[in-house]
Amino acid sequence: MLFPTDEPQLGLDPTAGAGVDYSVDVSGLGVAETPGETAENARMQGIIESAARIYKLQDKPPPNIALLKRRAASDVKIVERALKSEGYYEGEATIKVTGTDEAPVVDVDVRKGPRYALARQQITFDTPVSPAIEQIARDAASINVGGPAQGRAVVDAEREVVRILNRSGWPYNEKGKRRAEANFDENTLDVRTPYTPGPYTTYGPVVIEGLSTVEQRYVETFISWKPGDPVSNEQIAKVQRELSATRLFDTVAITLPDEPPEGWETTGRFEAPVKITFEESKHRKIKLALNYSTTDGPGGIVDWEHRNLYGQNETLRALANISLEEQSARLDYRKPRYMKPERDLIAGIELFHEDRDAFEAFGVDGLVGLEERFSEHLTGTLGVGFEAAQIRESGTRKDSFLIGLPGTLQFDDTDDLLNPTEGFRASAEVTPWAGAFDEQPVGFVQTDFEGSTYLALDYDANYILALRARVAAVLTDDADNVPANRRVYSGGGGSVRGYRTQHVNDLDANGDPIGALSAYELSAEMRIRFGSFGVVPFVDAGAVANEFFQDFSELRWGGGLGLRYFSPVGPIRVDLAVPFNKRREDDSYQLYLSIGQAF
Repeated sequence: MLFPTDEPQLGLDPTAGAGVDYSVDVSGLGVAETPGETAENARMQGIIESAARIYKLQDKPPPNIALLKRRAASDVKIVERALKSEGYYEGEATIKVTGTDEAPVVDVDVRKGPRYALARQQITFDTPVSPAIEQIARDAASINVGGPAQGRAVVDAEREVVRILNRSGWPYNEKGKRRAEANFDENTLDVRTPYTPGPYTTYGPVVIEGLSTVEQRYVETFISWKPGDPVSNEQIAKVQRELSATRLFDTVAITLPDEPPEGWETTGRFEAPVKITFEESKHRKIKLALNYSTTDGPGGIVDWEHRNLYGQNETLRALANISLEEQSARLDYRKPRYMKPERDLIAGIELFHEDRDAFEAFGVDGLVGLEERFSEHLTGTLGVGFEAAQIRESGTRKDSFLIGLPGTLQFDDTDDLLNPTEGFRASAEVTPWAGAFDEQPVGFVQTDFEGSTYLALDYDANYILALRARVAAVLTDDADNVPANRRVYSGGGGSVRGYRTQHVNDLDANGDPIGALSAYELSAEMRIRFGSFGVVPFVDAGAVANEFFQDFSELRWGGGLGLRYFSPVGPIRVDLAVPFNKRREDDSYQLYLSIGQAF
């Protein structure tokens, strides 16, 4: 009995080229009496069309009728094989060429016959496995019993048995040749597949090769098995992925001996040595980036990183960010797998200078904390932070000394960091601050919540609807108790486009923005891609106030059109935005240039 994996590989027709154009007509699938039968007939016609060469090579007609007849005749077995693979084991096909030499028609007459049910799918082992694993494997093999006797279902069940053995201590198993018997009286199929499990294999000693600057004891923290545990190919693959994700290595290979030793049949067991081979990558890199906006002018970033400072993937990163209105120099340190695999120790210190319309600030801030990965998509941080700053606002200088407990949660299941086409992102930041501001004791809680989602409107993800929302608030009695650089602002390239940075806020008599205690923002983009380029119509809205969700006196709207070039390093973004409800102090437009989408 033949199944999909047994089908031959078909090459291109040697007669392809200019020749006799023909049409194809399929008949004989039967008259459908129910919607289910109609759907099944349509499904089978689709399968026949995808398998038969007379369909697949229709745009490459043969040069003459004789070769067309040969092509049609060779399709009889292919169509009958397709019928059997779907459970129609009495299915037959007749294919002949009719019509005239100028307008030939290939008639495909299909007689499906009854659809057979899978009565039994049994497995046998020529050497014993544990009773528990044997029962799990038998249950997996029988999962499709009672349903249609489709070849794909039979093959999938056989592969699941192999996966069960692979992850349960029998990595040297082999699947034998299946035997299938059709009962033409009862329209059922029985399948029996033999397996040779090989020896019960446990982990033996681990040999590590290829390390140069990375310490072996760090690599050993990734090994999740213990000597004597049953070998699991899935477990080995997971460790290999985690080691590759450190970015310390160009290649990581974890291998067992190709074959068990001779004579293993005596004990039925094998303690397999494990070899882990590495090729280290370069651990230092430097990146340069440029950006521009009509608000902030030109800017640049220099980013240097050492990913293996002391031999255990400790990362030291130096970042300089320079623009006309903001300059900063930052050092960050990260020690991964701190006390547990999912936890990192993080620390950072930054010197900063901001010269905004709303304020000017010069100071230093820092953080020491822990970052925990709760799942593949969810990460949280908690730490202790400080800030010492000198702030000039409305011609008055005030000093700020704060200590805080910053906490964050971040969720991201999108498919791409710079150009997401599906998924959801959300972040929540909450930081209680206490200290002194303008020689007075102060205390407040800074919060910021943001989320975005990406919806592909077509199969190829050339049309993406992107939505974003943000809510931010400072919880305190009086805005005067909060340093200007810690108040809430809105407007700019990553916020409400069309307005200068921070200029969605109310403005004072000099046209400078006034820091607020709360804000919300909404954004929508339609990202349309054609090849390496794209256009993005967008609209943003935002409002700020000193009372949370109250007294939002005016919702400010902005929008425009963006251009995208999808380069190898990410989309290059150019956005032209205008304010929809422009004030006298607002510019007529804003232009933004950067790498990556707006959100």
